[in-house]
This record gives sequence, C-alpha cells and structure tokens, in this order.
Amino acid sequence: MDENLKITLIGLLTLVFGTIFASILASIGFTDMILGLSSFLVAAIIVVSGFTFTDHHLASRH
Repeated sequence: MDENLKITLIGLLTLVFGTIFASILASIGFTDMILGLSSFLVAAIIVVSGFTFTDHHLASRH
C-alpha cells in the first residue's frame, strides 16, 4: 500500500473511531475534555496497531 494512502487512512479512521468513542462517553455522562481526547488516543492506538498487524500478516504470506 502506498505510504501516503496509509497515513491518510490512519488519520481518517482515527477521526471516525475517536468521534464514536467520544460520543459514547458523552452519552454515558462523561463530558470531561481529557476523557474526550483520550478516546482519540485509544482510537489511534487501535487503528495503528491494526495497520501494523495487517502489514506484518501480509508480509509474512509472501
């Protein structure tokens, strides 16, 4: 996969998942800004680890 496309997808997916996590936290009642920002950090960790796992998994097949 092209490196620019990979970075763009990581950013887009982090934004989408972070927004979903932040809205879930807000609907539960946690409206602290630190928790909202930490949801984006958690989303970034999940997305980057998913891309890293996929790259290693696809590289080992070839």
